[in-house]
Amino acid sequence: MMPKVWCVTLGCDKNLVDSEALLGRFAAQGVGAAAEPDEADIWVLNTCGFIAAARSDSLDAVRELAGAKGDRTLAVCGCWSQEHGDKIKAEFPEVDVVAGVGVFDEVVAACLGLTPTAKRVMPGGDFPLAGPIVTEPMAAPYTGLVDRPLLTPGHVAFVKIGEGCNFSCSFCRIPLIRGKQKSRPVAEIVAEVRGLAGRGVTEVQLVSQNTSDFGRDTGERLLDLVRALDCVDGLRRIRLFYLYSGVVTSDDLLRLLDVPGVVPYLDLPVQHASPRLLKAMRRPGAGRTDAGFFARLRDRRPELVLRSTALLGFPGEEDEDVSMLADFLAEVEFDHLGTYRYSPEPGTASWDLPDRVPPEVILDREAVIQGLQEEISLGRQQRRLGRSFEVLVDRIVTGKQDLEDEGLTALMASLAEGEGSAADLPAGQDAALAVGRSYHFGYDVDGVVLMPAAGLSPGAYVQGRFTAVTATDAWARPAEDSGANEGPAPLA
Repeated sequence: MMPKVWCVTLGCDKNLVDSEALLGRFAAQGVGAAAEPDEADIWVLNTCGFIAAARSDSLDAVRELAGAKGDRTLAVCGCWSQEHGDKIKAEFPEVDVVAGVGVFDEVVAACLGLTPTAKRVMPGGDFPLAGPIVTEPMAAPYTGLVDRPLLTPGHVAFVKIGEGCNFSCSFCRIPLIRGKQKSRPVAEIVAEVRGLAGRGVTEVQLVSQNTSDFGRDTGERLLDLVRALDCVDGLRRIRLFYLYSGVVTSDDLLRLLDVPGVVPYLDLPVQHASPRLLKAMRRPGAGRTDAGFFARLRDRRPELVLRSTALLGFPGEEDEDVSMLADFLAEVEFDHLGTYRYSPEPGTASWDLPDRVPPEVILDREAVIQGLQEEISLGRQQRRLGRSFEVLVDRIVTGKQDLEDEGLTALMASLAEGEGSAADLPAGQDAALAVGRSYHFGYDVDGVVLMPAAGLSPGAYVQGRFTAVTATDAWARPAEDSGANEGPAPLA
């Protein structure tokens, strides 16, 4: 009987695609994916090493899995092990295979013992190593991604359009881990998406470390890719992540948004609004990004949803810098904003910078920005009350225990206390709920839209009228006229 594999993914959506690619390579060898760890003979941990907190999570996960593996094979791969394979070898002899990024076939071969060359020896011992741990990773092999098992619902998929980054932001380790930008060919991505659509995927979320730079190394254009994807039969939504406002013009983005299948939603990480700090961060095009850039986008597309991130506590940050960021956020009104705290990273240009901000001050500043953003997000949500939008159902949840386990009981309580009418929210805890998303919400990164589950199934598109909202989520009732689609609403 062939073994089964179970995979844990830490970190970002790009890592999730890598895990899917790895599981696809196992599947090609007849090794199926196990839904539960106890069912698996092989455990794989795909690690994250972006910042210190992520490395700590990776370390904790290795420790937990190594202690529980028993006679299973345990492989550790990904960003953290790309740079710290020797550390894993020294501290965790229970780990059987260590690999970096992109060496999917070597990991499978090492776990299954398919070839003598699959297990390479690290200096000083007989520790199996799937591929050499190097500082400049090989170009990840993406052939065969069409057949990968999805770790998302079957109707939505992350599609990685490139690897690495050409920028050198002073706080970021990505180029050190993933190397320079390597764009995938348009034809290859279209073939992948065509295959995914043939399997029932109707929404793709395009991701990379730097989507703005797609094609700069190959002579192709992001607009050409998006237009080609828009012609794929069965595909209804194309969502764009990781664009840099200092690199693309507002006209560039508007041309992308004019493609019918592209939802009016853009992820544009800004990190800060202080020109002085942006320069110290070495952000690309930092001096060319201001609130007016986003205003021009919304002037043309008032329904546009904007997502961004802000970095708090960069060395030298002062209270006036945070005030400048707050004023910027109040003017732009991002719908979604993620915040994270500066982490001094060895090998980056900011590692030796003076004037580090005390951790407790960073926490206070982050709380201020998060509080402001909650008010902004709630205001954006309130404008959607009473309007109907097309909702894609991601999953159906039934029963008191499952509702509690997925946090939906608490979410329903928040919606009942939020803005709008709570009269039509289910009163009981055994309700069946459809968990989905209108175009305002990216999968696994933003909030959700909850609806009564009657007559609905995962992958269905249904009109829902927002009747209650919080800053992050919404409750919707099926629209009275299921054939009507108001679509994106002005001032949404």
